[in-house]
This record gives sequence, C-alpha cells and structure tokens, in this order.
Amino acid sequence: TSLKEAPVRAMLEATRGSVVGTHPMFGPSVHTLQGQRVVLCRARGEAWADWVAHTLTARGLVITETSPAQHDRAMAVVQVLTHFQTQVLGLTLARLGIPLTETMPFTSPAYLLELYVAARHFAQDPGLYGPIEMRNPRTGDVTTAFGGAVQELAAVIGEGDQAAFTRLFEEVRAFFGDFTAEALIQSSFLIDRIVERS
Repeated sequence: TSLKEAPVRAMLEATRGSVVGTHPMFGPSVHTLQGQRVVLCRARGEAWADWVAHTLTARGLVITETSPAQHDRAMAVVQVLTHFQTQVLGLTLARLGIPLTETMPFTSPAYLLELYVAARHFAQDPGLYGPIEMRNPRTGDVTTAFGGAVQELAAVIGEGDQAAFTRLFEEVRAFFGDFTAEALIQSSFLIDRIVERS
C-alpha cells in the first residue's frame, strides 16, 4: 500500500507472526525489475525481513529501509504532491477550452514531456489515485502549501514584478542545489529520446 503507519499497525495487532511493510515504487507496467525501488518497513521478525530484503535485492531491486512514519512523510511529497500537481495541470488544461490538438503543432519538447506524464496519469484508475491522496495524514499540509505557492506566484506574475519573480526563482534554485545539474542532463536525455521518436 502507499501508506505504512496504519497498515503495519493493523498487521502487528492482527497476528503474532513476522511483519514487514513493503511498498514497490513502480506500477505493473514496468518492463524490468532491475533498478526499481521497493521500500521496506521492518516491524517484527528480523529473519523474515532479512529474507525479503535479500530476495528482492537478488532480483535487481533497490531496497530503501525506513520507518512507517518516515515512509508516509516521504509519500506525502513523492506521491501526493506529484499526483496532485499532475491533476491540477490536467484539470486546468481540460477547462481552458483550448483543444489539445490545437497546441500540438506548437509543442516544445518540455511541454510534450509534461503532457505525456499528465496523460499517463489520467489513462489509469482514479480508484488508485484517490486513496493515495485522500488517506495520507499529511495531504492537507501538501495541498495547503501548493495552494499558497499558486496564489503567491500568480500575484507576482499578475503584478509583473520581475524582482519578486527572480527572488522566488532563486529560492527554489537554492532548494534544488546541485540536483539542477543532474536534472538538466537527465531531462535533456529524455527530451532527445522523445524528439527522436516523434
């Protein structure tokens, strides 16, 4: 499941057996397990937890071990924020009244990459994404922060305040730090592959 605190607690209460919470960070459509991530939350029974970790690692998966609380905190960003912003983008596009086909002849590689991510999201089951976002105990913090950021940035752009825009831009750049260099390389690789296939 996409949450670990409540499920691990329920498993511990329901049995005296070994308990390990797992969360594969990939869906059923992946073409290989090599390099895919799985989160493990040890709860009871080191021998079986060791067996699970060894079995998954032996098949090429990358294991991250953490507590259920830290897992759920991370999922508030990795899943809730990511899916929420994708849904906001999709909902905005759907309500602007500009047909998708009208924008395609003008698409930049970055816009196309965003469209692929958003359309992939909406090609799947809302019954999967709803609970991921609705049941995380930190969802309210994420959606409130997102709404505040939208309002702040919209006000800066609406006022045409380049100095304030630059301050916000630099604040985020500082947050990303050295990851920006890696992001340029990796996103350029993805963009090149998309352009090659077009």
